[in-house]
Amino acid sequence: MEHTHASSEAPPERVSIPVLPVRILQVFVSPAKLFDAIRERPAWLGAVVGLVVLGAAVQLLTPVVVPEDVRRAMFESQIGRFIPPGADPELLEQQVESAMSQGPAAGVATVVIATPIFLSLIAGLILIAFNVIMGGEGRFRQLFSAAAHATYVSTAGGIVGLALMTLGSQTPILTPGLFLPEVEGFIGGFLNGINIFSVWTCGVLGVAVSRIYPERSAAAGTTYLLVLYLLVVAVFAALAGLMG
Repeated sequence: MEHTHASSEAPPERVSIPVLPVRILQVFVSPAKLFDAIRERPAWLGAVVGLVVLGAAVQLLTPVVVPEDVRRAMFESQIGRFIPPGADPELLEQQVESAMSQGPAAGVATVVIATPIFLSLIAGLILIAFNVIMGGEGRFRQLFSAAAHATYVSTAGGIVGLALMTLGSQTPILTPGLFLPEVEGFIGGFLNGINIFSVWTCGVLGVAVSRIYPERSAAAGTTYLLVLYLLVVAVFAALAGLMG
């Protein structure tokens, strides 16, 4: 008699992951569900390509839809923070003209090169904190995919900023400093450097940390990333205060 051996365990079912447009929507409305899927299937290529395409589109559209005087005033405000008070006024003018003369190709090239580097840096920082220091078991690919998807929040902020500049606003980012225009010096620079959409991105990544590292809370991940982000903002505010 022929005996057959049937496995008592069915093969593990491959976790499905939504198409990219659905995943982008989930970043904003149900990040926990998204990162549960990414934990099992850390798809990243489409998300990165989408970020690059959107970032390049913003760079190409800016000189077309934003009035020249608005772009000039924006560059004067940004560059002027790092120009010493006693410097030759022509120095600021030269740097503004240089920034104005750069075509969108330079911005597009920056987006293409900087996007994967930025995402790798974020994934690496999370890996160092929650794997190396805290003994977790997350994988770089999971974190890279999570960072790529969470960055759509910051990208949305860039699109909102483009819309504001198109309407004549000289402030391309939403910051707490908009509500305290009288505050100057380091505190003013610090408040004006905080991008609300970047803070939101830290919160979304905090959710990702809690799904990839079940023993860690979303608050722990958010706090870690938010502290790193605010430290970077503080450094730039301090440099601007020293040089400006």
